[in-house]
Amino acid sequence: MTTFHSLTVAKVEPETRDAVTITFAIPPELHDAYRFRPGQHLTLKATLAGEELRRCYSICRGVTPDALSVAVKAIDGGRFSRYARDEIRQGMVLEVMVPQGHFGYQPQAGREGRYLAIAAGSGITPMLAIIHATLATEPASQFTLIYGNRTSQSMMFRQALADLKDSYTGRLQIIHLFSQETLDSALLHGRIDGEKLRALGDTLLDFRQFDEAFICGPAAMMDEAQTALQTLGMPEKAIHLERFNTPGATAKRAATRQAQGEKVTVRQDGRDREITFTAEDESILDAALRQGADLPYACKGGVCATCKCRVLRGKVEMATNYSLEPDELAAGYVLSCQALPVTPDVVVDFDAKGMV
Repeated sequence: MTTFHSLTVAKVEPETRDAVTITFAIPPELHDAYRFRPGQHLTLKATLAGEELRRCYSICRGVTPDALSVAVKAIDGGRFSRYARDEIRQGMVLEVMVPQGHFGYQPQAGREGRYLAIAAGSGITPMLAIIHATLATEPASQFTLIYGNRTSQSMMFRQALADLKDSYTGRLQIIHLFSQETLDSALLHGRIDGEKLRALGDTLLDFRQFDEAFICGPAAMMDEAQTALQTLGMPEKAIHLERFNTPGATAKRAATRQAQGEKVTVRQDGRDREITFTAEDESILDAALRQGADLPYACKGGVCATCKCRVLRGKVEMATNYSLEPDELAAGYVLSCQALPVTPDVVVDFDAKGMV
């Protein structure tokens, strides 16, 4: 179900020249609705120049139930991110979806673990929440963060990370890498990639010691990091990725299929609605939105899983999937933003999200 609430902006804090942290006040009656697992994101909605835009941003802070914070970094051509940086102010009211997403970690008070986070640029955002919550909840656990930036001036959350290191002395190790800043150590100069991680493994870190690893950043960096960690001894199931900036992928239908006039039944809030397709490469989500359905979505790139639904009848194909786990796929779940029907009489259910 699409669940947005009107939340008041309690504070806007500059992080760097291009990034801000936006804190929303959570009224007492919505505390339960906005309870989150560290690593999840919020979807913000706004109408700009007559067009409704939705964007998802990772939660970076939520120490008390009265407030949640997200960080937004303005990017070239990013209409929403530039609006967030330049125009959102304290006291404004925005439409904010309840927390979503599979990425992250729910700390357990009795656990003693060793954790690794690898982040580049704004990929630090979900890591800040995960690291803070883990160190606060698991007093015997330790965290290592490898954080890559162009320069020290472009680094987000510099002070927040320094404060965490001071608060949890001896339990948080931070390794900074800068690609455009001269450093005394060649090891700490450059981008995060497979070669750099292998060099760190030869000198500073034994990657086999970590129980879990969390990676967030550009797609190429994450793919290289995942491969490197596996070759350095970490099991695949212990490595978790959060993709936040994947170029939109358009689902492509086999040339022999004709989409025009094809119908799909969409079940939402206990009601069935018949959707008609008018284009070969139109996803189930886009076709439904075009015909007035209010379905949940955010990124439309196969990343956030906000648009997840379950196929009850028929068969669909996805062009891209960066968020559904193998057990979800086996249970029939798909991303509607990437899904195309390949058999007649397809039925998909948006009410079945909680079943896996």
